[in-house]
Amino acid sequence: MRRRLLGALLHEPVRSHPDLTPDYTQRMAEPATRHSAGDDAPPTFDPVAVDRAYLQERARRRARVERNRERRRASLRFWLVLLVLVLASVLLTVTIWREIERLFGL
Repeated sequence: MRRRLLGALLHEPVRSHPDLTPDYTQRMAEPATRHSAGDDAPPTFDPVAVDRAYLQERARRRARVERNRERRRASLRFWLVLLVLVLASVLLTVTIWREIERLFGL
């Protein structure tokens, strides 16, 4: 049963005899080629690329710090505006209540 399912999955013909096993070596990958250490020259060192990467990393760090500062400032602005709105609504409510008491004599 397992061989039939395996054969169907691999699109191989189903073999009727249970002792016959499919040949799996046809679909195996070739082993990776190994390079000896002496064949290749050592990688070249590019000082301009190092300087460019250093400056790019500094710019990323600076941008990350600036984003964090802006996020903190935006949070502070949000809470300050919310506090001002709450205080304005409380002041308006108290003013309206006093006018209602004065007009209707409550």
